Amino acid sequence: MSMQLRGIAGLAVVVGFGMVLISCGGASRPAGVLFVSSQGSSLVDSFGINLNTGVVSQINTGAATGSTPGPMLLDSAGDFAYVLNNGSNNVSQFSVKSNGTLAPISKTAAGTLPMGLALDPAGKFLLVANQGSNDISVFSVGSNAALTPVAGSPFATGTLPTPQAPSTAAPVGITVSSNNFVYVANQGQNSVSAYALNTSSGVLTPIPGSPFVLSVTAPTAALAMETANSVSVLFIGNQGSNNVSAFLINTDGTLTSVSGSPFSAQLGPVAMAVDPTKNFLYVAELNSNQVSQYRINPGNGSLSPLSPAAVSTGTSPVAVAVHPNGLYLYTANVGSDTISAFRITTQSGILTPIQSATTSARPAGLALK
Repeated sequence: MSMQLRGIAGLAVVVGFGMVLISCGGASRPAGVLFVSSQGSSLVDSFGINLNTGVVSQINTGAATGSTPGPMLLDSAGDFAYVLNNGSNNVSQFSVKSNGTLAPISKTAAGTLPMGLALDPAGKFLLVANQGSNDISVFSVGSNAALTPVAGSPFATGTLPTPQAPSTAAPVGITVSSNNFVYVANQGQNSVSAYALNTSSGVLTPIPGSPFVLSVTAPTAALAMETANSVSVLFIGNQGSNNVSAFLINTDGTLTSVSGSPFSAQLGPVAMAVDPTKNFLYVAELNSNQVSQYRINPGNGSLSPLSPAAVSTGTSPVAVAVHPNGLYLYTANVGSDTISAFRITTQSGILTPIQSATTSARPAGLALK
């Protein structure tokens, strides 16, 4: 299972369709932008989003990354982009231009085989889960997206004594909660490592009892959020057991399993996204070519499948993202070199397919603004 996920780590997307342009100080820019990292081309391509329809159209031929780019994210203002380069073990930094294109800034070394990427809520620290070196790199974010390793970085993901679990953690997914707890899905030992993030220094301190052993296999995705009722919840997508674990995040960072967890999914859940209302969770499933859709119980974080429980995507979706306006969802499909697009029905959360798009070879990471 580790080898399968490893092979999809640095993928990319390129999209093409209708774009709405607006005037901004004499220059044109798209109303919405979709960024897609492409493993096949080692580029990030930009696509305009028609915010009336959700359909996308290519803006440019791409900005160069490192080798086999994969996960990517934008800062909260949408001014800078970060891309994990799985093949060259580094992070590419870009500035986002008003016309929706990216301007390279620099590259910063990470650990070996970086797989997961996250920012803290304040945008002060960038965190990278390194599967090959079994650790977490933490960088302070300076002006112009400059990254500087914090004292003590990288931080070990921790091991469990045999025969409780394999000693190699193989961290994959990483997320930071609103109260600055860091959670890492360890694919190699079926566990979750938990840390308190020092908001001044960026230092990670393990939570007592961490790593927490899971009753599922091959956790690959991690997403921490607050529900509409401000309940802190951690979701873990488990590629090996085809389900999603849900945990309440306690005030000390420890985890309590949500009643009914784990919740059934389709085959190979590897990526997750939540809509801006915090009412719906969407899970991309690599091996069934689908997105599962759930309603989140705002009181306890439990999941209820929508009807239908899943919708079809292109082949082998590896990334999923919701536009900040909450109206559209996109997946990067590494097996078919496509982007699948969906309209989100705001009251029910149901996904309705929109026109899909052909991309560059092996799309992997998505970011939207």
